[in-house]
Amino acid sequence: MENEINEVRAEKRDTAKVKIILFVIGVLVGAVVSTAAFFVYTQTLNTSSNSNGNSMQMPGGGTPPEMPSGDNSGNGQSGTPPEKPSNDSNSSQSSDN
Repeated sequence: MENEINEVRAEKRDTAKVKIILFVIGVLVGAVVSTAAFFVYTQTLNTSSNSNGNSMQMPGGGTPPEMPSGDNSGNGQSGTPPEKPSNDSNSSQSSDN
């Protein structure tokens, strides 16, 4: 009787080990496949953007907007901040309360 119980325990232990080993192998294979897919995707993305002659393109086919230059004169902003409001208008508002 004890011999049969020990055999059942050994079988359960062996099946648990096999399941763990299969799980680890599956995770490793999944990591390799996803890495390979990402590598192929990035290679085809780089190849297609280089063959168009313009490496900077938006997904819709247009080109991205350009960065503004260092001077603020061309974009509607002046180089000086707006003037501070006078204290007279602030004092009249506070005395109304």
